[in-house]
Amino acid sequence: MPIGLLLALFPGLAIAKTLDKSGDLARHLLLTPAFGMLALLGISGICFILELDLTAITACAVIANLAAIVSIRTEVQPHKISNTTNRGLWFWIFTFIALILAVQPLMYQRPMGVDWVGFSVLADSVSSGSFRLEHPSSGNWVYPPAFPTLAAWLDGDAYETIFYLGTVCFASLLLGIAAIGDKLGCSHWVIMSMMLAPALFAKNLDSGYPTIASQLGIVVVLTMFGHRLNWNILGFTIVFVSVIHPTGLIYMSTLILAKLLVDKGRKFTINEKIPIVILTLSFSVVTISLIPLFSTKAIFSEYGWQGGSPLIVYSGLLLPLAIWSSWSLRKEQLTQILVVWFSLNWILSFISFLDGISGLPVVSMLSYTLYSMSMHAFHIPLAVIVGLKFSKFDITTPSVITKAIMIAALIFSGVAHNSLTQLEDHDELHVISNGDISLFNYINKMELASNTVIYVENEHWGHFFYGLDRVGVTAVPSVGILKQEKSIQNLATSAIIHDNITKLSDLGITYAIASPKGIIMQYIHKSIHWKQIYSSGGSSLYALEDDSVVSSFLPVLGEEMRIDPWKDLRDLDPFDLGETRLYISEGTHNIPTNYSESNEVCLMTEFIGKVSLKINDIIKKGSGWHEFCFDSNTTNLELTMISEYEYWVNPLGASGRGDKFFDKTGVRIHWLEVRHGY
Repeated sequence: MPIGLLLALFPGLAIAKTLDKSGDLARHLLLTPAFGMLALLGISGICFILELDLTAITACAVIANLAAIVSIRTEVQPHKISNTTNRGLWFWIFTFIALILAVQPLMYQRPMGVDWVGFSVLADSVSSGSFRLEHPSSGNWVYPPAFPTLAAWLDGDAYETIFYLGTVCFASLLLGIAAIGDKLGCSHWVIMSMMLAPALFAKNLDSGYPTIASQLGIVVVLTMFGHRLNWNILGFTIVFVSVIHPTGLIYMSTLILAKLLVDKGRKFTINEKIPIVILTLSFSVVTISLIPLFSTKAIFSEYGWQGGSPLIVYSGLLLPLAIWSSWSLRKEQLTQILVVWFSLNWILSFISFLDGISGLPVVSMLSYTLYSMSMHAFHIPLAVIVGLKFSKFDITTPSVITKAIMIAALIFSGVAHNSLTQLEDHDELHVISNGDISLFNYINKMELASNTVIYVENEHWGHFFYGLDRVGVTAVPSVGILKQEKSIQNLATSAIIHDNITKLSDLGITYAIASPKGIIMQYIHKSIHWKQIYSSGGSSLYALEDDSVVSSFLPVLGEEMRIDPWKDLRDLDPFDLGETRLYISEGTHNIPTNYSESNEVCLMTEFIGKVSLKINDIIKKGSGWHEFCFDSNTTNLELTMISEYEYWVNPLGASGRGDKFFDKTGVRIHWLEVRHGY
């Protein structure tokens, strides 16, 4: 893990001691990562906005650490009011389990989901000092800068630093929630309740890292519960959260508003009114400045109403328990605040019913922020409400219902751990495969001319994120708001499809990257003008050179034809391969290959899980994409599954991209390629 994140420890501890004066060392240490990461992210974002280079982050972080050390040693207000709870062993058990579930995805070597690809490109672009698009494109991205900037500062491959940073932020958030539960006298019940719903865990697995990191500000607000809100600290927190991601800023705002609504009878002092006015004006200025970016955009609702069935699915057992708990504790002020907070967030979900309507830039801006809010808007308030309720039971003589809930949490955690462990064996689930990473590393080591332009497919698997200031690419990911003034992607794609070499030369394209997930590989292979110079895991790098070889692609049919999970990302089908692929999980299958006039025949396969397959005399093991090639004398391919199939939970079945949720490991046969020489 990047050691630079250690610079978050002392600032985090100093903030914890300042905000939580009633806490002991253990609680302060639990709060330290959340506050420290928030500070480090805020520093990174502000340095980017001020157009300072990455070394300025180092200087600011060192200064923050020195100030924190002085603060810790001097303890300006050393008087402490003791308010610790009897945490007990279960508190540490559930906190440890939550931490394990948070960091477990690190075993995959690279993130799941697709968002991380865009973040990696942004992190690489930070080295140029802005989110500016490089040649041959022009324009820029508009995105909160803190997360990709801090990832760039950590130094290393962009996708790896994004992965580590996102995981650390989620783990820090969970430790902070555990500390909040302790501060509220709930012992283990709050952190245990977090494991009764998949919401934030799913968002972390899906690589929505800035969204999760922005919720660190919620820990700051919750730490102030039971006391007056410290508006000076809230001011810094709002600024820091705003440069991480707007979702955290929205949820912080609804939480603060909920507290103000419940405390409506309390009068504000002049010392409180001034920062409130300043923060309100600042918030208004930021909102107004962003409105022009959304003036032409319609309200966006990619996944439907987030306050309906998605809320029910991602809240799991928490939602019914929280409804019961809210009614039971309806007279308690803290519960009232949390219920109002949940309700305000839920009201925001109705924006999705305005999908497609234009002319409401503020609402459009909110819709682009909250399109997946069922995964991150409700988890924390529901967990705290449930934790408050169950903390009322006598811990020394637990009731049947408390025992049942604890057992349910342990079962859910065990199932989640087992499912996450199974995913380690499924490289095929990653949008960018091991072969793609190997291909990117190969390109990164090539000595290329400064004006080199590489064609990449404008899909998640095609985006190259190494040294974009050195190598030009035809397409960039649409992360945040992409203000692209110039793009050659459509012209280049059309030229490849129509084999227009003159046009490709005019565009300056000399190389191309293609993946078997897309269709550009098929067009390149049917042309004699592209030469394959490197291939790994099915993905290939081509140079614009004649190789006198053309290919045709044939579908492979059999007993079990299943939907190809990548079909929706392909608009064309040049060889009529269809939307289904042969799937084998056991036994022996034969594919006739009597193509004597060909140079060779190749079979493109996708291993689902760690399986072993024998084709004639070749045996391959593992998961992900594999290509088998044979000479023209081969008249039959005999496929024999060596490994026994295993059942596993396939997340593609839950997302709709796959056709089964409880699936079997096996091999998906994509096509048979027949190559002819000229």
